[in-house]
Amino acid sequence: VLICHVTCYIAEDQLFQWTEKVFDCLQSRELTVTVLSDRSVADYKTAEYLSSSSAPFLRSLHSSAFSDQPVCQSLEQPNIITGLPAAVLNHCQVNRIAAVVYHCYNDVSGPDSVTVETYRPVLSKLGRSIQADCSPSADVLRRFVRSSEIQSNLYI
Repeated sequence: VLICHVTCYIAEDQLFQWTEKVFDCLQSRELTVTVLSDRSVADYKTAEYLSSSSAPFLRSLHSSAFSDQPVCQSLEQPNIITGLPAAVLNHCQVNRIAAVVYHCYNDVSGPDSVTVETYRPVLSKLGRSIQADCSPSADVLRRFVRSSEIQSNLYI
């Protein structure tokens, strides 16, 4: 299991090289990649009205080699995934690696406890597939959120 937590901006023209460099360190045989990403609910395109109570929510997009069932519905057109999640999924599609991107649409600027809780079904499923003793507890998720809140200057 490799967990790669990206906290800095990666320029668009560097995404391909960054992805190649990370995947060069991995054995691609029997590899399954899961990407957790988030985006503002304002970027989500739908014909229906989205109330504030509907956020956060998950959508998924996966490579053709991914044979498992995602824990949420697929991302609807015309929505797209961009940036690093798209680069990773593209790399996996081209190299026939099983991959799924879980995209959380939320109404806050960074991960908070509610947003991170949205990923719980994904983390629980991952815990079963890698035969971990248990899924991450709420305390672990809270520590992750606290560490990202320290860097946030939204309320300063």
